[in-house]
Amino acid sequence: MAINWQFYHWHLEPSAVCVARCPRCPRTEHPDTPWLNKNMTLEFVKKFFTVDMLTNQVRRVTMCGDVGDPIYCKEFLEIVQYIKQTNPLIHLFIITNGSSRRPQWWRELAKLLDARDTINFSVDGYDQASNNLYRVNTDFDSILEGIKSIREVNKQVHLNWATIVFSFNQDRLDDIKQLARSLSMDGLQLTLSTKFGSKYGEAYGGEQDPLEPRAEFISSSHRYERQLINLSGRIIDNGEYLAVNQEKYRAIKKQYENYPIVPMCEIGNRGVYVNAEGVIFPCSWVSFPYNSLTYADKTIQWQDSFFAKYRDRMNLNHRSFQEIIADPLWSKCSQGWQDASKSWVECSQKCSRELVDQDYAVGWLTN
Repeated sequence: MAINWQFYHWHLEPSAVCVARCPRCPRTEHPDTPWLNKNMTLEFVKKFFTVDMLTNQVRRVTMCGDVGDPIYCKEFLEIVQYIKQTNPLIHLFIITNGSSRRPQWWRELAKLLDARDTINFSVDGYDQASNNLYRVNTDFDSILEGIKSIREVNKQVHLNWATIVFSFNQDRLDDIKQLARSLSMDGLQLTLSTKFGSKYGEAYGGEQDPLEPRAEFISSSHRYERQLINLSGRIIDNGEYLAVNQEKYRAIKKQYENYPIVPMCEIGNRGVYVNAEGVIFPCSWVSFPYNSLTYADKTIQWQDSFFAKYRDRMNLNHRSFQEIIADPLWSKCSQGWQDASKSWVECSQKCSRELVDQDYAVGWLTN
């Protein structure tokens, strides 16, 4: 059974470099990740993002790393320019901690973006001390300067302040909202995480987890949950993208209605994922940058995972895009969608038939 790839939404990790040392990030939890500190180049992006594909298939590109931050990619501005000049109708959704770039760099980025594009600044605090309780080693003042620098030259690009709710900020959310509004941000995104002791036991300190907030601020599922508070009254024009997302959801939900897995990668909401090393994945969930993962009665070790074994074979630096997506090895993933005994741990956890409804599979805040 082949994967029915959806190419209207892509998720790129332009860089596996990051200045932050967040304690529950894969780069901290799995410091021997093979692609740590690698970068995409403009030449590499052009190999699979051809002019034809960008013009006729792609509608959205999310830029967010598993182990890095996109803004530290050495050719990030050139990559953004290539995508937007090739097809100005593409939505770029950039997710970053926003730290330590100079104001002029942000102004150059802002000149490349328009009202179809979004930057999420992942900031969990309200000052330097509080932000460094999780976003360790980030520079709060440089983040604020970056936001201000963007607004100096671009009033159209959408800017969101994206906050994971922790114990240290759960009672300061109004302060964070006011700070975001004062910086002319368009939205405050509150992220309800899963990475707490009550979810994953001793991995995060169990009941003594110092970062865990009250239950109301913890995801109720095995996926992050997000709430967007509109601060500016502006609404992004993403109707065409959401219509495609909705159409794919209805078709795939019906196709798999009698099977244990409804694959989000065939719906396209998550986006085809390419990491900084050049490996292509159906989605970022199966990139699996952890030592191990357990769900229900299944456990997988990193060294035994599909992409640890076959990452060279699925690497766009070694084979063409067409060769990779046509590889019969993908049946090792897709055969588990019809037979629960063969499903990958990640697919069982994230894409079970019971989980994947319209609210789960259709939306804008997907990463």
